[in-house]
Amino acid sequence: MNLKSIWSALEDVYDVLGGYGFAAMDKAATEMELKPDWSTWLFAIWLFGSEPITTANFMRIFPYGLARLNDERFASAVQHGYLISDGKNGCTPTEFGMKAAHKVWRAAGDSLASLKPMPETQMEKAFDYLARIGEAALSAPEPPSHYVMSHKRENYKLFPILYPLERFIVLFGELAAYRDDMYVATWGAHGVAGHAWEILDFLSNSDAITFEDLHKKLSRRGVTEEVHAGDVRELIERGWAEENSGVVKATEAGKQVRAEVEAETERLFFAPWSSLNESELEELSNLANQLRDKLKGV
Repeated sequence: MNLKSIWSALEDVYDVLGGYGFAAMDKAATEMELKPDWSTWLFAIWLFGSEPITTANFMRIFPYGLARLNDERFASAVQHGYLISDGKNGCTPTEFGMKAAHKVWRAAGDSLASLKPMPETQMEKAFDYLARIGEAALSAPEPPSHYVMSHKRENYKLFPILYPLERFIVLFGELAAYRDDMYVATWGAHGVAGHAWEILDFLSNSDAITFEDLHKKLSRRGVTEEVHAGDVRELIERGWAEENSGVVKATEAGKQVRAEVEAETERLFFAPWSSLNESELEELSNLANQLRDKLKGV
């Protein structure tokens, strides 16, 4: 059974549903007049619940940006009353912030209410398989840590789900979080910052590119040109990239490192899928493909 093809179909389902959910979230945020960068503190509430939110912990889940920028966004959230400082180095949600988090969650869920791509019994069968894989993943030995997955599992319980496809979002999200845990641990073992690894990942899948264009393509997270320039210098020093007249590309050594990280991530990620036997994986594959095809036809 080709596990990668099953996961690819599930990713397609998530992408289709995300088209509804993210639009609904943006609309809800606009209606509540949430301040810019609302997603940073709101996602933090979803992921940390009543646990103190710190930039360090947040970046264990979202490791590709800049700590300074996240510090500024959390400080702004405190200023606008969404979070409150705990008097140390963290903050917790205010009642106002929790209400906003619940409203945006509900808006995303409600956007899926009218979608009925398959009989509910068939969808629930597929989702039960995902739940079993998720349980096996959470029970897998550490390291790597299950930090992202365990936070999603624990704190998403605070936000009720009302429709079958919401259950898919939660279950898929947990498995995607487990893959993130495996991936971050694997590339993190090389001792590089997330924004530097993101450059190598991009270069490994691209032709040579000018530094200016490279920065433009990867600046969406707020990483500065100066930081990206330092990242490129580090990659060159490691022998993973090379630059000639302002044009940057990955070396064969860099591509090999990236390929090894991907291969190890896949090995770790798919290991818990052995909790399903071949016939069950076959049924999950058929159901995932049907769900994807039906949703794309909506």
